[in-house]
Amino acid sequence: MTAPGKFQKPARRLRPFRRLRKSVSRWQRRIAIGLGLAPPLANRGYMICATSRTGSTYLCQLLSSTGVLGNPREYFNTAGQRRRFDPAYPTDRQAQLDIVRTRGATGNGIYAVKIIGPQLLSLAGSTDPFRDLPNLAVVRIRRRDRLGQAISLARARQTGQFIATDQPRGAPAYDAGAIRHGLRSIERQEAIWDAAIGRLGVQPLSIAYEDILADPQLVVDRIAGLMRLTLPVPIDRAVITQTMQRDQQNAEWRASFLADTGDEFRHLASR
Repeated sequence: MTAPGKFQKPARRLRPFRRLRKSVSRWQRRIAIGLGLAPPLANRGYMICATSRTGSTYLCQLLSSTGVLGNPREYFNTAGQRRRFDPAYPTDRQAQLDIVRTRGATGNGIYAVKIIGPQLLSLAGSTDPFRDLPNLAVVRIRRRDRLGQAISLARARQTGQFIATDQPRGAPAYDAGAIRHGLRSIERQEAIWDAAIGRLGVQPLSIAYEDILADPQLVVDRIAGLMRLTLPVPIDRAVITQTMQRDQQNAEWRASFLADTGDEFRHLASR
């Protein structure tokens, strides 16, 4: 049986010109590294397979704070990278793969990347991170409280505040239709990961949003164990700026939604 988070890579099948371009790119990179003009590429790491509103940004900051578990970000989210970090962030997927293995890596040679389900679909036809990232382990993060997740997503879409440090564009207002739409969106995102991980035949390391809230150090150590690091791997709380955004308004929307929809979503009432 495949170990949790590990998988066997499928055989590569590349078109001749694509194979040539990749070969040239690899040699250019090797020459640049040899001349000291480019950092070496990290050769092992992990991917956080996430859906919206699962605390993944907070988790990534916890992991980065250790200094030994890579710097996981959404490196394939070009628009997000340009908006938040680098206006000149490249659109070229090969360049983004190199960024995962350089900017996304810590000095011990471990890289990390986070992908939200729809971002995986956007890579189809150009990049397969499961194939193109070496010695890749898989971490899947989910939220047990699906209704809470949908409420959080509906609220973030209204305000534009997807992480705590974003400036809100307006005040949120309860909308049962928006919460229903959030539930459908989450189901689609989970289906993307179910299909992708199912094709790989991998048993990912499974993490829950609720686990991060309860014991963030334990979650970080589980991922560190996947990377075969000596435990514990301490979080540096002094550099953590992200916080959970849930507040009393989320609870009020929950009560209103369950009252408005009757028995339809009663199975999601428990947290």
